[in-house]
Amino acid sequence: MPRMAVRSFIFLVTLAVVGAGLGPQAARAAGLDSRIADLLTDPQLKNASVSISVVEITAAGPRAVYGHNAQMPLAPASCTKLLTTAAAFEKYGPNATFKTQLYQMGDDLLLVGSGDPGLGDSALCAQAGWPVTHTFDTWAQHLKAAGVTHYRDLIIDDHVFDDQFVHPDWPKDQLLAWYEAGVGGLNFNDNCLDWRPVVTGGQISVELIPPNSYATVTNKATRGAKNQVWMWRPAGSAQFELRGTVAATAVSPASVSVDDPGLWTGTVLHDALSRAGVTGSGTVRRADKPAGPAVLLATNETKLMAIIGRANTDSINMMAEALCKRLGYDQTGRPGTWQAGTAAVEAYARSIGVPAGLVDLQDGSGMSARDRAAAQAFTTVLAHIAQRADGQVFLDTLAVPGEGTLRRRFVGSPLAKRVRAKTGHISEVSCLAGILTVPQTGGASRRFAFAILCNGYKGNVNGWQEKVVAAVDAWGRG
Repeated sequence: MPRMAVRSFIFLVTLAVVGAGLGPQAARAAGLDSRIADLLTDPQLKNASVSISVVEITAAGPRAVYGHNAQMPLAPASCTKLLTTAAAFEKYGPNATFKTQLYQMGDDLLLVGSGDPGLGDSALCAQAGWPVTHTFDTWAQHLKAAGVTHYRDLIIDDHVFDDQFVHPDWPKDQLLAWYEAGVGGLNFNDNCLDWRPVVTGGQISVELIPPNSYATVTNKATRGAKNQVWMWRPAGSAQFELRGTVAATAVSPASVSVDDPGLWTGTVLHDALSRAGVTGSGTVRRADKPAGPAVLLATNETKLMAIIGRANTDSINMMAEALCKRLGYDQTGRPGTWQAGTAAVEAYARSIGVPAGLVDLQDGSGMSARDRAAAQAFTTVLAHIAQRADGQVFLDTLAVPGEGTLRRRFVGSPLAKRVRAKTGHISEVSCLAGILTVPQTGGASRRFAFAILCNGYKGNVNGWQEKVVAAVDAWGRG
């Protein structure tokens, strides 16, 4: 046999042996590639940028099973919250709390914030059967029992964060919406004024929830056939106007953001104390600098996991932004900023194996259109968290179909009970990232972390993303 023929024979045998060694796994991977390749031909994605990563979570560690532009950074929208909340979870631990404390300082009361975004949160209070002012009402009774019935000024200390409450990247035409409420070192009721129009004897009035002296409302609404009414205020103002038409008393309240979270929180406390007979003779004002020695009167603690749950299940932006700025504060020892906070989140991602350049953030919630992250960053973080002994505590904060931001996702799908995920949507951006559990014959199961980021698509790609998850599920059963 000629030498050239021998070399060719050996080469062919080598290829055959390698192919045989990878046969079943390669065939399975090719099956997933083929399934998703077909989906990527959807006309909605003709000019879109798509980043997909799928990782199997195994006892031996994460194993990448599919990627399409997995390292291409795209706008992640609210999926950004997964990065921020994961960084906070690992920094502080599942048992951490945020404290808001009330002190007596001479003749004054001093309210000191730690950046807690959950104080007076309507959903958390409703879960406990409380009004949003429950903490302040309880404090008022405590002060009365201790013989404190009068004070001079109520001073707020929110210097744990800087005084840039609203990010400059956020859409200017949506700043009054609840989802663009600012964030400060002191926060209350998601930094929103809740209100509803009331019609009594043909006259229109406004109910404020809670009653407060922070907001001044001018009624410019008129009677009409429908309730088409909204609350407006100029930027940087607590002077509100009720506008539009009112047909009848509204059943549910609406929300509008407030301009100064700290003064809003302090004023609501002042009003709650006053209703209980603990009166102030001075003003509600901000401390010029972090306050000095004082006597602790009362403390409120909000569980970190409750905050992470609201950020991940219900996508409350200011919850994630408070976590971001708090990470910045603890990283630098100076008032928390978006620059320091996002740097801390990016450093966390790199520390667990996300390649440099795959995460570039401007804020902690994903409202900035300049945020960038690749699908691989999300699957790396989710797989890392899933392998922690306490990781399920974090994964349980992700929404399941039928609740939170997944309330209309995977409807009627067999995946509905096996997916936990975070959604993300801003203009021309739709993202989905989470955990999929795939049952196996014999009762075992496989778990996958997935991330599907779409930018510049046409129409609505929610259903398309769900088809990608279904393809992973079908392949995982194979």
